[in-house]
Amino acid sequence: MRKTLIIAGIILAALSMQAQNWYQIGLRVSTQIPLVREYSDVDYLSTLRTPHVGVYFRAGKYVYGEVGIGYQYFRSRFDVTLSDGTEFSDMIQTHYLVLPFKAVGEVPITKKIAFLPYVGVLYQPLLKVSENVLGYDKTNIENQWALLTAGFDFRLGFITLGVDYRYSFQNYFTNKEGRKPQYIGISLGVIF
Repeated sequence: MRKTLIIAGIILAALSMQAQNWYQIGLRVSTQIPLVREYSDVDYLSTLRTPHVGVYFRAGKYVYGEVGIGYQYFRSRFDVTLSDGTEFSDMIQTHYLVLPFKAVGEVPITKKIAFLPYVGVLYQPLLKVSENVLGYDKTNIENQWALLTAGFDFRLGFITLGVDYRYSFQNYFTNKEGRKPQYIGISLGVIF
């Protein structure tokens, strides 16, 4: 699925028609829905809240290069079951800086409506982990995230509505084997 999204994003960006302006500035708020919940053999993500806010700058003619800065907050409840059957559960709060690097196409549908496919990488350094009974902290949660992202926005005037897929190149924990986090994101923004 990742390869298909990447190839589709590249093809759509390459086929995109001439953009309206050579630059765009925007503000976006979003949330992610987890596709993976078992982060290790014993760690299960039972609930997740992920508000994200960021600003970005795009420049280009047919395809934009995008850079930006944002803040992502994860409020996660983890259920841990040890080998002896003991169960623990706690709410973990993690805070991340988000730095997007993307290629964004613009396919105008009308003068005020456009389809904006994109593909890129998000770099998310971990800023803080809340105190918790599970022993999660900056020493055992991966603190230098890189995520592949592919998705699209619909521009309706100065409003954007978007959907994206995010795949982490790292496991959630540095000291445990497990599945890599994956998310589907939903966003709302403004673009100038």
